[in-house]
Amino acid sequence: MNNYRTLALGLCTAVAVLFTACKKDEVQATVTPSGAPTLSASTSTVTLLQANADQNAITFTWKPAPPTVSGTDKAVVPAMVYQLQFALAGTNFAKPVAISAGAGPNTALKVADLNGTLQSLGLAVGKATALDVRLVANYAANYVEASPSTALTASTYCAQPNAASIWSIIGPAGKGWSTDIVMNYDCAQNAFVYTGPLNADEFKFRYGGDWKANLGGDSSTGGPLSQDGKNLKITAAGTYTVVLKPAGIGSDGKATGGEYTIKE
Repeated sequence: MNNYRTLALGLCTAVAVLFTACKKDEVQATVTPSGAPTLSASTSTVTLLQANADQNAITFTWKPAPPTVSGTDKAVVPAMVYQLQFALAGTNFAKPVAISAGAGPNTALKVADLNGTLQSLGLAVGKATALDVRLVANYAANYVEASPSTALTASTYCAQPNAASIWSIIGPAGKGWSTDIVMNYDCAQNAFVYTGPLNADEFKFRYGGDWKANLGGDSSTGGPLSQDGKNLKITAAGTYTVVLKPAGIGSDGKATGGEYTIKE
């Protein structure tokens, strides 16, 4: 998306904002692109691992290409916003995800931040995927310049939540009302999963090892759950797979609902 053109834009006599509607007493200014911005990367391949979440994954180096303004006796510098756009290779950025590139000339991305951005593209976890990356410079709603794209091959990881963000099974169906059975997060299902033995007794789900956010319900064979819902029950001891899909945690720290399935 490299546009080389001259735009005639009206400047209000007050010259308060370059790209705004002006009255009839405006003067005409000409905005001429100086060319597309440039972009390069410190590496063309990244393998993202959660163990390295706080480390730098890649550094992008770029050079802006601000337009020149003529036709006015006042120095006017258009406000510029720079973004890095990522897209699946060969899609011509039809459905990109974007993050701020800051003021430049370098933008360093940590492993966790890049992983989260790329997961928004729906990348298969652990699979090397070809991507296109470009720098986009927005000078106004109708004035955008993009750098030539650079190739990047990346593999992402399934980000496991920290201990304070994990759901668990609690109750005598498991290890009692004071000991949690921690559930594993499954990225593919976007759910918390436990497979293992359960006793013929009651249980509930709770968040972060605390009762503030807990889920129960009316059915012990799966279904919708609610905050402070009824105790669930295992009717026969056995090995079960329990899949919990919580709706989220509200601003009050309580659960906003969810659903679960259970199979022997």
